[in-house]
Amino acid sequence: MDAERLTAALGAWRAALGDEAVHTDAAATAAAGIATFDTTQTIPAILYPASVDQVRECLRIANRYRAPLYPISTGKNWGLGSRVPPRDGCAVLDLSRLNRILDFDEKLACVTVEPGVTFHQLHRFLADRKSALFAAVTGGSPYGSVLANALERGDGEGPCGDRAAHVAGLEVVLPNGEVIHTGFARFDGNRSAKTNRWGVGPALDGLFMQSNLGVVTRMTVWLSPKPAYQLCFTCKIADGAIGTFVDALRPLVLHELIRGNCITLWNSYKFLARAGRYPWSLTQGKTPFSLREVKGAEPWFAAGSVYCASREAGTAAQTVIAQALGGRTSELNFIDTASLTPELLAMLEPGVPREQNLRTTYWRKRCEIPDDPDPQRDRCGVIWLCPVLPFDGASLLEVAGIVEGIVRKHALEPQIGFNPTSGRNLNMYITLVYDRDVAGEDARAMACHDELLQALATRGVLPYRLGIQSMDKLPPTDDGYTALLRILKQTLDPNDILAPGRYDFRESPETK
Repeated sequence: MDAERLTAALGAWRAALGDEAVHTDAAATAAAGIATFDTTQTIPAILYPASVDQVRECLRIANRYRAPLYPISTGKNWGLGSRVPPRDGCAVLDLSRLNRILDFDEKLACVTVEPGVTFHQLHRFLADRKSALFAAVTGGSPYGSVLANALERGDGEGPCGDRAAHVAGLEVVLPNGEVIHTGFARFDGNRSAKTNRWGVGPALDGLFMQSNLGVVTRMTVWLSPKPAYQLCFTCKIADGAIGTFVDALRPLVLHELIRGNCITLWNSYKFLARAGRYPWSLTQGKTPFSLREVKGAEPWFAAGSVYCASREAGTAAQTVIAQALGGRTSELNFIDTASLTPELLAMLEPGVPREQNLRTTYWRKRCEIPDDPDPQRDRCGVIWLCPVLPFDGASLLEVAGIVEGIVRKHALEPQIGFNPTSGRNLNMYITLVYDRDVAGEDARAMACHDELLQALATRGVLPYRLGIQSMDKLPPTDDGYTALLRILKQTLDPNDILAPGRYDFRESPETK
């Protein structure tokens, strides 16, 4: 975008939003271009609309001057790009001021939110009303956006953890400033707009998830009831037994005794990073660290919950789980939540945003972990790669072996976690954690990410969500998907002003 068009667009945005809602100072724009890994994108401005009408006007102005915009919600997408656009020269459209909870229905277990509503805010909203419902929370920042997590098809912990599958009634501002509503929400006064995902006719919701075809400004999110009895359990899985364990776990999830997104598994390094710090004294300051060299084994760990209608149902579930998994683990422990103190029970309460998982991002840092962890502020190096694979022990063993080999080759520790979203799929989380203050580590970690992505792709394993570091690195396809996407983008956004480069598969990697 040339300077003349940018100047004109900035003047129009200031007239529409007010000077205080258009930031162009060097400190603010430079901060918006920082992620948890090295980035080079420049950001000319940050816009802070306070209403849907202002969002519409921002997009109309962007079209008038062909000034690209990159929408964000709260910008806490750590490990996948934070607030940084995939392409250079995009003004950031920050939607954090749209932070209202617009509707809540205790009986039907749903809530309607704007982009700026955070997990912390929603939890407090429900707690203040003494609601019997909860929202599945993520391992990321409590101040991340509920709506944005759904649009990225992110995961939460709990029965509605596959969040994109538990939403309805999107309000979307198209690139030309027009507004549409999906599902039954397009009919005024429809009674099922919050409770029926699809409506009638073609379902358009998926067009606006992981895409650059519109700005979602409203969404109804489904909630889960707090269980009458919660059966919690932990496992320490013997070294070399993870494949067998996964095969034994699959029928339990397939039959929904353990529901999708209600059990998480970590390898040794992910578990250690959650529990403590890098063993600098043990390694005498050297990296990387090998647990196998020190202890001779690298077990896996798991933690899960079964949400039961009664204690009797929990007792029956415990028997089945013990029979299925007990012989394949070194330890299988059940937690009787009914006998816990209020303090311990609060630590297991579902739907409470916690910062425990953020401690893993400080694994290689030598500073103390602050009470308010912020890996971006504290220059923790964090890069995420999120493959999806079939719920199969052999597949997991193969992929984990590939990941471990490549990560160790790049002198990092392979932090791996995964959770079943259903009895058919495993979402895997590979976290590359390092210290950005160590010279050369940014480049080393990104080279590791790129090699991992390529190695897994050649074996038919691709990410289910992308960061800005991987938007243009998927293998090309040879069907009509790309052509159709090109038609949709050209029709809805002919001036290409909305989030260019975000999940934008119109070009093959070779032509970018």
